[in-house]
Amino acid sequence: MRKQFSRMIVLAVLSICTQMINAQTEMVDIINYALTHSRDVRKSAWQVQEAKYIRKEALGHGLPQVEGSGSYSRMMLQKMDLSAFSSMVPSDYSSIFDALGNLDHVDMASANVQVTQLIYSQAFWVGLKTARKTQELYTLQKAKNEEDVIADVANTYYQIQSMMFQLQTMDKSIQNLKEIYHMSELKYNSDLIKETDVSRLKVSITNQDVTRQTLQNSIDLQINYLKVLSGMPSDSTLKITPMASADVEKETHLNPFVLGQVPSYQVLLKQNELYTLQVKQAKAKYYPSLAAFDKFSYSHYNIPDIYKTGSTMNTIGLSLSVPIFSSGIDYAKVKQAEFKQKQLNEDISQTKDMLAIQYNNAMLEYQTAHNLLLVQKENRELAEKVYKQTHLQYEEGLASMADLLNVNSDFLQADNSYNQQALKCKTAEVKMLQASGNLKQLTINK
Repeated sequence: MRKQFSRMIVLAVLSICTQMINAQTEMVDIINYALTHSRDVRKSAWQVQEAKYIRKEALGHGLPQVEGSGSYSRMMLQKMDLSAFSSMVPSDYSSIFDALGNLDHVDMASANVQVTQLIYSQAFWVGLKTARKTQELYTLQKAKNEEDVIADVANTYYQIQSMMFQLQTMDKSIQNLKEIYHMSELKYNSDLIKETDVSRLKVSITNQDVTRQTLQNSIDLQINYLKVLSGMPSDSTLKITPMASADVEKETHLNPFVLGQVPSYQVLLKQNELYTLQVKQAKAKYYPSLAAFDKFSYSHYNIPDIYKTGSTMNTIGLSLSVPIFSSGIDYAKVKQAEFKQKQLNEDISQTKDMLAIQYNNAMLEYQTAHNLLLVQKENRELAEKVYKQTHLQYEEGLASMADLLNVNSDFLQADNSYNQQALKCKTAEVKMLQASGNLKQLTINK
């Protein structure tokens, strides 16, 4: 008998451990799927690619620029009557004179190719650094969006697990009521209890069946919402294991709070670097710029039957642009950029304080929730023990049906209270991980 009891304990422990592993693996798989397919994460990934080409564009302004142009025009002329002057024209030029009299247009064409190379521009070098910082900023924003997706998916997953746990409790209660109902029918047939007692049980079972169906519908709605968060097709199948008590009761330990590890704070610091460069970019308008150029031109002129020629020209030189006076426009832009940075510095100071407070509050919330969870666990075990004792007394005729229904209601309430506390514990854990920048721990199988 003792060996059989020990074997049952081992099997129960293995079952709980297997449930914990399956539940964690499911959540990790869903989160990793979301990090690849979530619309927000994919949008962030496209922004990173966009920043890559912004940087290439900025770099291109410092490389040789080749520009070609061409034009063709026909100047229409009104025919002139030169017969009165024909006697004055020497015979050698008579053909040209006749052609001038018949001239109705002149053709002109040109083609140009110019190569320009920037030699010095303060705006170019600052712009290149700005583009690099923009690329880094988008990368950090992607990491922040990934953490937001992890938090949303994890919270929704825990919510579904909690509701499934509540569904199990409801099933347990309905099963208990059906057992009581079966015993009550036997006692009613033996005239030991009244018909109203049996009817009361039937009403209770029906009410809990309705509550159970409503809860099942809520679970289905949350699962569909989780699919949307994760970027899953709506017709995909998603299996979630109910929350395991041992998984919730295990305390989570974190490394000390490091402000620089929090993605939201990293984004602000990178924005501050970017604003510093924007100030420099505005000030770059004060500096001259120098470029070298080489221009090749070809021109062609055609006067029908009179004159046709073409010419080429190659020009090399330097182009210097020196800002002198802009009526305060450049100065105003510099001040705008400086004040934007001052505003951001205020946000950074506030965020620095808020993140520390959020972490401390999350730690306190988690520790309180975990301590209360252990209290609720003891209360649930006690309620279950009282129910079993009262159930046995009811079978023996030592307790009334009202007593049994009351203790069954107490057990149901204790079980639900434990479930709600377990959900608070897991959501507080998510807050704590997010506040410390360690939320990606949830993507690793433990």
